[in-house]
Amino acid sequence: MLRKNKQYFKHRQWTSAEAKKEIDDGLKLLDSIDKPIVSVFGSHMVPSGSKYYTHAEKTGYALGKKGYAMVTGGGPGIMYAANAGTYKAGMPSIGIRASMIKGERVDGSIYTHTRSYSFLFVRRFILAVKSEALIFYPGGFGTLNELFEYVVLIQTGMDDKVPLILVNKSYWKGLFAWAKKEMVKQKLLTHGAKDLDMFYFVDDVEEIVKIIEKNTKG
Repeated sequence: MLRKNKQYFKHRQWTSAEAKKEIDDGLKLLDSIDKPIVSVFGSHMVPSGSKYYTHAEKTGYALGKKGYAMVTGGGPGIMYAANAGTYKAGMPSIGIRASMIKGERVDGSIYTHTRSYSFLFVRRFILAVKSEALIFYPGGFGTLNELFEYVVLIQTGMDDKVPLILVNKSYWKGLFAWAKKEMVKQKLLTHGAKDLDMFYFVDDVEEIVKIIEKNTKG
């Protein structure tokens, strides 16, 4: 077993100093980007040339042509596709990597900026703190973890409200049908059904661009 939790306590000074260093470094990096930023999340398992991969690459390119920078988790799959599209459009392409996830090493030629962080909570903070919109493609537990963490932060007013864009309506349909049926019915959401109104369900790249443009420039 890794016993990572015990190590964090055993080396408390390193833990707190490293977390502060990573936060400061990330904020400094984002502050240096003079373009509006959009974040993309999704599975690292999606292969090049697949439907989702191609869609994410087109989204990154379309947003880049509109003057947006891109930030992702800096891994393969959806992340790589979105960064590649934005880089091709000539806009800042940022990869915020998790240093402990060894299986997500990718070619760095599509990035203008990269960072590698030890703490996932810092990584998630930097991935969203300056973004004008958060776009979620189909993914596994990691993608769902990120989505619902940001949902809670927005819902509670701890983060600014930005568009939460969920790509591929059919993929997300079952999850949110369940949320409406069970969570709303059992009154487990703070504002009831209104808490589900913060999501945009889309299929087309053009829809994504329109939503972001409306919320950032409208």
